[in-house]
Amino acid sequence: MVEIIKSFLNGLNIVVILWLLSVKPRHGYEIIKEIKRLTGVSLNPGVIYPLLHRLEEEGLALSRWVMEKNKARRCYFLTAKGKRLFNRLRILFKNRLRVFAESLMYPSKSE
Repeated sequence: MVEIIKSFLNGLNIVVILWLLSVKPRHGYEIIKEIKRLTGVSLNPGVIYPLLHRLEEEGLALSRWVMEKNKARRCYFLTAKGKRLFNRLRILFKNRLRVFAESLMYPSKSE
């Protein structure tokens, strides 16, 4: 059962990363920290960076090196294509998956 839960959460990683990048450009470590803060789940860099590279390969994100506190960091941001995909996902969650999620969180009294 733990594997099913882990699999489900892993499937959401890309959606969460797209959402975080839709808010503002971020570097990988910042994404890792923010996912931990929001979900309590610690993802290691071996999970996050391949997803970020995949977003770049598919033209959904770009990266550039920036200096932050005297340290060079690679910041990722969504392209127009990435923003369109995120907006489609947002509509999907809002219109179709919202009812499902609500039924998971608030089961009917007959159950």
